[in-house]
Amino acid sequence: MKTWKLFLRTMKVMEKRCVIYLLGIFFMSTCWAMFSVMSSLLMKNVVDAAQTGDSRRMLYVIIGNVAGGVISLLLYRKAAVVYNVEAKRAFGKLSILLFHHEVRLPYSYYETHHSGDFMSKLSYDLEKASSIYGSRLRRTVAPILQVIVYLIPMMILSWQITLCLIGVNILTLIVNTLFIAPIKKVTKQLSATNGRMTEKLSNLLQGMEQARMYEAGKNTVEEFLTENEAYAKQSNRRILYTACLEGGNKGFDLLCALTFLMLGIFFVQNGYTTLGSLTAIYALYGSFSNQFLQLGRYLPELIGCLANAQNIFDFLEEAEEPDNWYEGQKAAGTEVTEDFLRIWDLAFCYREDKPLLQHFSMEMKPGESIAVTGPSGCGKSTLSKLLLGLYPFQGGEIRLAGRSYYDLTNEEIRQRIAYVPQEPYLFNLSIKENIRMGKPDASEEEIIRAAKLAHAHEFIEKLEEGYDTNVGERGNRLSGGQRQRIAIARAILKDAPLILLDEATSALDNESEQLVNDALKGLKGSRNIIMIAHRPSTIALADRVCVFPENPGLTEKERVKTRT
Repeated sequence: MKTWKLFLRTMKVMEKRCVIYLLGIFFMSTCWAMFSVMSSLLMKNVVDAAQTGDSRRMLYVIIGNVAGGVISLLLYRKAAVVYNVEAKRAFGKLSILLFHHEVRLPYSYYETHHSGDFMSKLSYDLEKASSIYGSRLRRTVAPILQVIVYLIPMMILSWQITLCLIGVNILTLIVNTLFIAPIKKVTKQLSATNGRMTEKLSNLLQGMEQARMYEAGKNTVEEFLTENEAYAKQSNRRILYTACLEGGNKGFDLLCALTFLMLGIFFVQNGYTTLGSLTAIYALYGSFSNQFLQLGRYLPELIGCLANAQNIFDFLEEAEEPDNWYEGQKAAGTEVTEDFLRIWDLAFCYREDKPLLQHFSMEMKPGESIAVTGPSGCGKSTLSKLLLGLYPFQGGEIRLAGRSYYDLTNEEIRQRIAYVPQEPYLFNLSIKENIRMGKPDASEEEIIRAAKLAHAHEFIEKLEEGYDTNVGERGNRLSGGQRQRIAIARAILKDAPLILLDEATSALDNESEQLVNDALKGLKGSRNIIMIAHRPSTIALADRVCVFPENPGLTEKERVKTRT
C-alpha cells in the first residue's frame, strides 16, 4: 500500500473525530508559534524604542505583546488537552478493532498461525502504530505549520535574509529525506524479527519441561538467542541511522547560524534592514531552523511507524468467520425425523485432493450416548469441529434438535453444545470462576451441584481455599484428572442439550479415568453425549458405538459402520 493511502487509512480509524484531532494539532502548533512571534516582536519594538527614545510607545507595545502571548498560551493549552484526549481515544479504538477482529477469525487461522505472531502485533506493532496518533504525526505536521507562522513576520521584516535561510534549510530537509527508505526498511525488519522472537519465547514458556528435557528444547533457546542477536543488530542499525540524522541536523544547525550572522551583518551595514528587525528575525530564527530540523527528523520516523500500521491493517484484512457458514445455501431436502441429531451424507476435506469425510451418516436418539472411535487420522476430531461449527462442511447436512445447520448461526450451534476437549483450558482464576464460565450468572449452589455431578466437589473441598483456589496458568496447579473434571462441571453447568467429549480420558491415569467415567455415567439419560474415544472403558459407557474405518470416504461404498 502506498504511504499516502496508508496514512489516510490510519486517519480513517478515528472516523468523524479525525477533524477534532487535526484541529487540535493545528491550534497547538500555530498558537505555540504565535507565542514565539509575540516574543520576537517584543524584542524588535524594545530595540527600536531604545534607539528612538520613545519610552511611552514602548509601554503600549510591551502590554500588547504580553497580552497576545498569554492568549496564545491559553489557546495552546486548550488545544493540547483536546489533542491528547483524541489521540488516546484513537489508540483505544485501534486496540478494540484488533481484539474484536481476533475473536472473529475462523478456527483455521489459529491452526495455521502461531500465537506469538498475534502477540507481537499487540505488543509491538500496535504500540508503534498508535504512536502515530500520540506524537509522530503532530511532530511531523507541527514544524510545517510553525514554519509558515514564523515565515510571515520574517518575510515582512527582511525577505532577503529569510529567503537565504529558507534555501539552507531546504537543503537540510532534502538530506534528511534520504534516511526515509533505510529507516522504513529496518523498521519492517524489526517488526518481523520481534514476531519471531515472541513465537520462540512463547514456545519456551509453554513447553518449559520439554525445553529442559530434550535437545530440541536447547535448540529453541539457541534460536531465540539468534533472533535476539538479529534484533539487536537491526536495532543498532536503526540507532546508527538516527544518530546520523541527528548529527547531520546539528551540523546544518551550525551552518544556518553562521549563514545568518554573515548575512545579518551584511544587510544591516548596507541598510537593507534595521537592527530591531534583525533582532526579531534572530529571535525567530532559532525556532524556525529547529522546526525544519524537526521535520527532517520526524518524517522518517512517521514513515517507519506507518510500516507497523501496515502490519496491523494486513491482520485486520484477514477474513472473519461468518455468522453462518451456509448463508444463502439450502439443505438437500432431507427428511425431518424424531432423531435428536442427524448427520446425513456428510462430506468434508481440508484439501480438495484429499477427502477426509465422504458420505458419512449417523443418527442419535434423544437421551442417547454414542462413542465415536477409530484409528488416528480417520476424522474423529474433525467430526467434532464440524459439529461445533468451527469448519463448514462441503456437502450433506447436520440437524441438531430438529434444526438444520443451514438455518442456524454459529453462535446458536455452539449454545446447543457443551464441549470438553482432551486438554481443557482453565483460566488463571479460581475454580469457581472457571466452572462459572459455563454459565456466567450461575449461583454458588448451581456451581456446587455441577461439581458434584462431575465428581469434582470432593477434591475441591479438600483444597485449602476450596472453590476460591486459583488454578494457576492453564490450570497447572491441578492434576490432569482434576482439570478434566472441572471442565466437565463447566460443561454440565452450561446445560446444553448435547455434551461433546473429544478424547476426554485419553491422557488420564486409571484412577482419574474412573472418576471421569463415573461423572459421565451420572449424565447418561439426562443429556445426549458424544464421546470421541479409544479407551475400552470409556467406549463401554456408550449406548452405541460408531466406528470410523481406516480411510473413510474414499469411495461411495465405504460407510461408517455402527453397531449396538
